[in-house]
Amino acid sequence: MRTRLLLLLVVVLCACDLHAAENSPSPPATPDRDPAWALAYCQPPMTAAETRAFMKRLAQFVFDNHLKKTDSPQHGMIYEYFWVARKGQPDQFVQGEALDTMHDGAWFAAALVNAHRATGDPFYKEFLTKWVLPFYCKMLNHSDTLFSAKRNDVRPEGRKIWSQNKEWLLQEGEKGFVPYWWDDGGSASLERRNKKTPLAFFPCTDLLAGQPNPQFLLSGYSHGSSNHMAQDLAVMLQQTWLLLRDSPEDADKKLAAEVAEAAKNLHECRMRHFNHIPMCCAAFGLTNANADELKRVPDQSGKDTWKPTSHCYRALYDFKPGERRSLPGFADDQQYRYYFGIAKVGAEVTRRTAPAQPSSPPPHVGGYVLPKALAFKTIYDAYTEPMLYRCYSDDAEPPAGLNKFDLHPMNLRDGRLEDYRSDRKGPFKGPRPIGSRMGPQNMICCGWALQALRAHPGVWEERYKNEFSQDARVCFDAEPARVELGGLKLALRSTRFALELEVECNAAEATVRIFSRPDAQGTHAIITVKKDKSVTAANDKGQPLRLESRITNHESRFTFHASLPYTVGKDQTAAWANGVEHGRYSIQVGDATRNFHLASSERLVTMWLEHELAGGLRTWEAIFNKYGYIPTGIGNGDCGIGVSWDAFSDNGGYAHLLSAAAQWLMCLEGKQDWKLHLSGSAK
Repeated sequence: MRTRLLLLLVVVLCACDLHAAENSPSPPATPDRDPAWALAYCQPPMTAAETRAFMKRLAQFVFDNHLKKTDSPQHGMIYEYFWVARKGQPDQFVQGEALDTMHDGAWFAAALVNAHRATGDPFYKEFLTKWVLPFYCKMLNHSDTLFSAKRNDVRPEGRKIWSQNKEWLLQEGEKGFVPYWWDDGGSASLERRNKKTPLAFFPCTDLLAGQPNPQFLLSGYSHGSSNHMAQDLAVMLQQTWLLLRDSPEDADKKLAAEVAEAAKNLHECRMRHFNHIPMCCAAFGLTNANADELKRVPDQSGKDTWKPTSHCYRALYDFKPGERRSLPGFADDQQYRYYFGIAKVGAEVTRRTAPAQPSSPPPHVGGYVLPKALAFKTIYDAYTEPMLYRCYSDDAEPPAGLNKFDLHPMNLRDGRLEDYRSDRKGPFKGPRPIGSRMGPQNMICCGWALQALRAHPGVWEERYKNEFSQDARVCFDAEPARVELGGLKLALRSTRFALELEVECNAAEATVRIFSRPDAQGTHAIITVKKDKSVTAANDKGQPLRLESRITNHESRFTFHASLPYTVGKDQTAAWANGVEHGRYSIQVGDATRNFHLASSERLVTMWLEHELAGGLRTWEAIFNKYGYIPTGIGNGDCGIGVSWDAFSDNGGYAHLLSAAAQWLMCLEGKQDWKLHLSGSAK
């Protein structure tokens, strides 16, 4: 009921936005504001039955169109890109030679675990255990015989690629190595087709080298892998082992043992190529009961985890002058942190409650509690990561669940975007393109965040109350905080894009300084106002600032109202500060200074997390209905072979949407993701 009431409020707000748009000038329709789906998020959220049906549609499409079912060494592989218009043709599957077909398959395997946990539907488990997981275990446990570095068919100018850094390049005779691509002619190379050459662009064994290959097909395997891929694989291995470990079925027990072996091999592979990686240590330590490796997993219950460190926080608040910051294209790091965090929790609970006989199965006593610090971190990142894209979207509210296309760069510098949506710097002189990765991935994190808020009521407020309660509390879009300072009565509130200030003054004039850091530190704005209604606003370098203001004169005093846009706003003329969640600032009148802490209310946080997840599912359902598939991007330019990225059905999109829908279903049914995984129960 609470979920529906909060989402109803969002729908009302959407309706108000729509009414305003109908009665005021608005930009023309663009690919990221398609009338067929741009307002789908304003519909009521999916019911449990609707969510289950959407999940099945997503998974069935992948099974029918992306899964390799032929009797080949890659039986069970899921191709990343399916070129829908070329279905049934030799080039219907497209691969970048250094992109991430294997990454996406791993995320899809994890999504099948999530879907089975949330629904209990055997379809998802069967898809996983009979197709996808055996394929990955084959590579991880037998890469020493499947792949060899002795033959390298890369073009001569590519001989040194990856050789300068051992993270990537295949080592002879090693287990635990998963190549970027492995195929028997079932897909085409993006790079070779783009350049119209049969020569390999990245180190590989090309079984078609020297033969006619007019369709630029891939047959052989890449010699490259990465730490990034290893973490995706580790998530898959951890989650599949937790699903299979207590199964009474012999086939599941056998596969669980293969998964544990694969986690060991993956960890050893990364040790050869790099060093300890928390996600790989977690998967290896949990599946192989290796306490030493689990000790290496960062503790997510400590003080450091309470510190805001999202892309949004670093780009708008904690940036180095002149340093370029990119908008995130993925939410991988948030997921790694959550997964290795719950692995650490599960291992600790199991250790404390272990039976006397080592051969007995571990107890499942329901003692798995998400640490408060990890809960806060999960909530903070899920809530703030979409805000950079919202800052970019200066002339239209972005539909829930959408974010940038991962292969299209978007950047900030000094707390300000390099361009905005209204600048039309994207392909075809339109907005920057949207993609199927960042938005849906963050929706998953929104689901965890909602479950964490339910498990730990008040956790959003805890950092402020425990560490900064002496600061004035200023909320976004709420009643103002009132303070008295230097003989002035002040009221402060914030929107997402401007600080709003009200000053009641008994003198002829007043000067207020607002600092980007506590204790009158950092860059700042200086506002001087006089009773005769003259106002000046500048930053600490003397550069004029844009300020919207009005003055109301009374007999012996005047009241000054102002809205001071933050630096990130396109219409702000100079830099001074940005408002971020759990950011600390200060205001000064004369010699008197007061710190203030800027943060939304927990109620608003909950509302917008539900908006992003539930509304996002509606957005992507409408996109699926329009296209007939989940496109890798919308509003994109040429992928390099004469067609837009929009033409490709993207397996990663299905994977993340399937997991997001599973999390929404858990929210609706009052379940907690971490308990379902760690307790061994699918009920």
